[in-house]
Amino acid sequence: MNPLLLFRSAWRTLRVVGYTLIGFGFTLLGHVLRPVAPRFAVRLRNRAMRWWGRRLMRSFAARVHVEGTPPAGPCFLVTNHVSYLDIPLVASCVDAAFVGKAELRTWPVAGTVMTAADTVYIDRSRKRDLLRVLEQVDAAMARGLNVVLFPEGTSGRGDSLLPFKPSLLQFAVEKGLPVHWATIEYRTPDGEPPPSRAVCWWGDEALAPHYPRLMRLPWLEAVLRFGDEPVRADDRKQLALELRAAMLERFQPMP
Repeated sequence: MNPLLLFRSAWRTLRVVGYTLIGFGFTLLGHVLRPVAPRFAVRLRNRAMRWWGRRLMRSFAARVHVEGTPPAGPCFLVTNHVSYLDIPLVASCVDAAFVGKAELRTWPVAGTVMTAADTVYIDRSRKRDLLRVLEQVDAAMARGLNVVLFPEGTSGRGDSLLPFKPSLLQFAVEKGLPVHWATIEYRTPDGEPPPSRAVCWWGDEALAPHYPRLMRLPWLEAVLRFGDEPVRADDRKQLALELRAAMLERFQPMP
């Protein structure tokens, strides 16, 4: 590898690890303070997550563009999902607790960090797990957090939106909540691998070969577009269809 690219990758990785450890420390402190000072603990946690998200996006040399107005919490927010960068990108703008797959909890180091950041895990192979998840979502919103869901259920390559899984939207239906939405898009410089290869992490590709490609980019653009109006429906399947239709109107496919 070119020595300059090797240095760039190493320096960026050190920054990612360092900022994550600092953010992890503050979120842990928030957990410790929650029983005695719940409001202060939530403010500390939110500031730590925003700080972490912004620092990580800078570490990846991402030029972040936000279009529209982020929703005021607590609320339910859905976005498309194409990369592990989606989490720091959204966290840099929204006080968010994310809903993620249960296997993420077992990831070395990252699983511990995500758990400390109030991630709600769902085991999609167990239908009975939905009730537990809905209770945790309710608890997160009661603490003033926005709950962020990736309704596609997995990450895609950015050329379109995958069909939405409606199960977790049942919470919004039962509570009569409007669901806010946003779309995510990445761009890479001319002459570099397209975002579908360098930024989007999808299919069965392992993290090990993907991460170096991302780190070798001189820079990238990340666009987060918030919808103008939330979506309501009395049926979760109908809600999933209407949300996807609204997002497709604003979504711009990545090459």
